[in-house]
Amino acid sequence: MEKSSRVNEAVALQPHAFPPARPDHLAVLGEPHSSRTSSLHSETDATRPRGRVNTSNILRLLEHQRYCCALTGRQLTPETASLDHIVPVRCGGEHVIENTQVLHKNVNRAKTTMTREEFIQLCREVVAYVDSQLSVSPELRQSA
Repeated sequence: MEKSSRVNEAVALQPHAFPPARPDHLAVLGEPHSSRTSSLHSETDATRPRGRVNTSNILRLLEHQRYCCALTGRQLTPETASLDHIVPVRCGGEHVIENTQVLHKNVNRAKTTMTREEFIQLCREVVAYVDSQLSVSPELRQSA
């Protein structure tokens, strides 16, 4: 939670309003990377910040991501932004800005310390299970 509050403080320093999310900037959760013609942000992009995790670099990262969650494309606000390690520290990931992304806080809470691939696989399993339950039990459709 400490990381989330630091991101919120950094975002609060941003002097202008968040630009609206555009459909062409939205990342599709679960879509194979190879099927996309362009990503939300490229790892080789010169505009992506490098170096230490600090307020200035977090603000640059938010701008680089167009103030959208890196996994869902949801628009980020100071209240919803949360810093995430792309390669979790538990897997040897470093605490540097190149290994971070800004996610919606609910997405980051769900992802916990999973890798992107583990998290997307979990999301696929949830969708497959719910779809199977809806086909078996029509009364669930009304609550879904």
